Amino acid sequence: MAISVKIKSNSKKVRNKFKKLGSALPRIIDKGLKQAGFQLLDIIRTKTQKGQDFRDRKFAPYSSSYIKKLNREGKKTAVDLFYTGRMLGALTPNSTVKNTGKHKVTLAFSNSQMRQRALFNQVLNEPKREFFGFNKRTEDIISKQFNRFVSKELRKMKIWV
Repeated sequence: MAISVKIKSNSKKVRNKFKKLGSALPRIIDKGLKQAGFQLLDIIRTKTQKGQDFRDRKFAPYSSSYIKKLNREGKKTAVDLFYTGRMLGALTPNSTVKNTGKHKVTLAFSNSQMRQRALFNQVLNEPKREFFGFNKRTEDIISKQFNRFVSKELRKMKIWV
């Protein structure tokens, strides 16, 4: 009496899927990080326009002399760091969000003069109006979106059998 055993393996298929995953995952991560940068940029702009700092607190009010100047010029007196629109306008997605290393994205102002203006508002001025940053809540929102994006991209690739 003889027993014959035939084993059929899909190891080649599995190996190829892992190769595909290994080459595609860095691109997916970089694309997801860039999207996260765009999302953070949008959150910063939205909060600033609402007059909130990155910790969701209202900006310190403008001085009375500055409010008088804004009234004379017919501009809004709401604290939203918007005078000519150039500083926030220098936060454009194409020039602001850059891949700066392996799995790293940096947000920066595209114009050096606007960088100086932002530094003044963020650090040098008293009272400080810290608008360029993020808190734990924002980090969690962006992280959740990033994870969703990566999962969706992996499902599109149909790597898992």
